[in-house]
Amino acid sequence: MTTKMTSPATPTLASMAAAAKSDRNRAIDFYRVVAMLFVALGHWLALVAVTDPTNGDVVGGNAIEFVPGLGWISWVMQVMPLFFVVGGFSSAMSLDSHNRKGGNAPDWIAARLRRMLPPAVLLAGTWLVIIAGGAAAGQLEIAGLALQAGAVPLWFLANYTIDTALAPFVLPRFRTNPRLVGGGLIGAFIIFELMRIAGVPALPHINWVLGWLIFQVMGMAWRDGLLPSGATLKAAAASMWAATVALVLSGGPWTVTMVNVAGIENSPTNPPTLSLLTFGAAYSLTAIAFAPRISAALATRPKAWAGVVGANTVAMSVYLWHMTAAVIVGAAMHFTVGLPSHVVGSLDWWLFKIPTVLLSTIVLAPIVVLVSKVERNALLAPRRPWNGNLASIFTVAIITSMALKLWSGGELVTAVPSLAVLVAFGVTILRPTKVEPQAAEVR
Repeated sequence: MTTKMTSPATPTLASMAAAAKSDRNRAIDFYRVVAMLFVALGHWLALVAVTDPTNGDVVGGNAIEFVPGLGWISWVMQVMPLFFVVGGFSSAMSLDSHNRKGGNAPDWIAARLRRMLPPAVLLAGTWLVIIAGGAAAGQLEIAGLALQAGAVPLWFLANYTIDTALAPFVLPRFRTNPRLVGGGLIGAFIIFELMRIAGVPALPHINWVLGWLIFQVMGMAWRDGLLPSGATLKAAAASMWAATVALVLSGGPWTVTMVNVAGIENSPTNPPTLSLLTFGAAYSLTAIAFAPRISAALATRPKAWAGVVGANTVAMSVYLWHMTAAVIVGAAMHFTVGLPSHVVGSLDWWLFKIPTVLLSTIVLAPIVVLVSKVERNALLAPRRPWNGNLASIFTVAIITSMALKLWSGGELVTAVPSLAVLVAFGVTILRPTKVEPQAAEVR
């Protein structure tokens, strides 16, 4: 006799945590969560939204613009290089599994895009509504300022999309000749860096791809056990820290800050510079040195590991929506009690950060509860083949990356069409398969 019963397609947090293999590098999952939390906290602390006491205008930006001496704080909060390293590690694992099952590159790229982008598509649709509402209410200028703040995290996803699309081709070539590929990428990066310093237009922006791709390859090397270990690893990290300090103190075109700041000359991330490369290597090698201890600790602490697993299911939602939450808090203050006029960097300004960060957290929490359903559905949805060739999925990846990049610029004239493109992609070719309850048979 055959009896059918319904079992939920969505696994529980406990089952997801228990499914981890004993040899899993749990530090990867831990660092992904820590990176997202650091980014959110760093952005909230650096966000400037004050009233100019002379004319009452709203002044916004990054605290480092107003107090350059705060640039050293970015050495703690700039975790994006580590995130790309973690991404490279994860991509190598995923590709190995995909290839063992006989999968092809277009299907893998499409699966990764359908997994990464739905939360961003939901955010894009939300901001289209906000912009339309602001225009209808005669507050388009304020809506534009809000868009600039809300779009701050998007540059990362633009670069991550391209580097992810390249992973199926970079990984096998790297494994064939690690030194040639790794050295070639670094050599090309340095050439374009010299072009940037020399004032050559356009070409240095190739380092937008190369710089972050180098960190991804570093993650692939970590996955394959090609990085040094023990004392040698610590010495490598120390040498990279020393190189970074030497670069920023050299009087050359390398800034102390490791994050992009509007109006800064020789931005460290726009495109990535040599100082960001050495800083990112130092930061990542230090994290890799601690990874075995972190992984072992999580393996023996089921509750902590379950927390890390659960946090990973909402990490992208936190990352994408944390600035929107801050915008909501700032807008509420602006239209009710008014924004403060504290001098940026003063004691009063820092003290005022305490309630604003708390309020941003309170606002973000229910947003994440709602939107993380989209993220979890994308993570757990069945994979379906890409109905096209390699060129077509690359075209989709490039257009998506460009739309994210233009959106991150915050200019209404380019952001609005970009939002529309992302929404169109999200409801058509990049929409993940819906997670449905599945019938299980018991014989």
